[in-house]
Amino acid sequence: MKWISTKGRYQRKHKPVCNWIPILILLAVFSVGAIMAVRGILRDQNRQEKYDFISESVHAEESSTADYIPVIPVISDDTTNEPAEKETEPEILTQYASMYEQNPDLFGWVCIEDTVLDYPVMHTPDDPEKYLRLSFEGETSTAGTPFMDAKCGIDSDNYIIYGHNMKNGTMFREILQYANKSYWQEHPMIKFNTLYEQGEYDVLAAFYDRVYYADENCFKFYRFIKAADKADYDNAIQNYKEKSLYDTGVTAEYGDKLITLVTCSYHKEHGRFVVVARQR
Repeated sequence: MKWISTKGRYQRKHKPVCNWIPILILLAVFSVGAIMAVRGILRDQNRQEKYDFISESVHAEESSTADYIPVIPVISDDTTNEPAEKETEPEILTQYASMYEQNPDLFGWVCIEDTVLDYPVMHTPDDPEKYLRLSFEGETSTAGTPFMDAKCGIDSDNYIIYGHNMKNGTMFREILQYANKSYWQEHPMIKFNTLYEQGEYDVLAAFYDRVYYADENCFKFYRFIKAADKADYDNAIQNYKEKSLYDTGVTAEYGDKLITLVTCSYHKEHGRFVVVARQR
């Protein structure tokens, strides 16, 4: 900084205003970016709070119906006037009834106890990635909502469920912890309920993988949904165990139901982290 003398006084020599313009522009860009980032964080936090509220409601309903024992009807020995049997629709579990009324895309609920992973699972076969960037309420959301592969159905051998790997630790980022054997030892079981039945699944394998090109001839975990036969099923189980980062001691036999949780992983291009579990 220089000083010049004018009529016996010293004046500060200022730099031209134009020199400050790039700095002001950078500050403006930085400020806008910071504001948008904060808004994004607050928006994601608000979404997670909504899911937490839904989760609390669901688990409270589960607790209130845990001791319910259905009345067994007395069947008369007189079958002379026995009416013809009628096919009935399966009954939706009490804890999901109101949620299903709110959004009939609901398929079930996935939960790892004592973690943030506690979410509804959506299913839209006619619009496979509908919930990729959509909340349960149907609002735009970067976190989306966990959703099941469009090719899956209620009678599938394997329910494949996708969820985002969010930097704030929500959605399916939690399953990355299964890369550590110690985490599996603390969380060996995953709960997955459909609308109609509750289920507990023992973790069978956890591994890094990727999405393959169509012409690559190999086992593709995301293609195994319904086994063609016992040999096809056994082949899938063998591949899961060979890919697994460690041996869980859990296996599965033809007829056992599976779930597969999938999220993005950045260990390679189109990388995925996968956790497969077998129903108890």
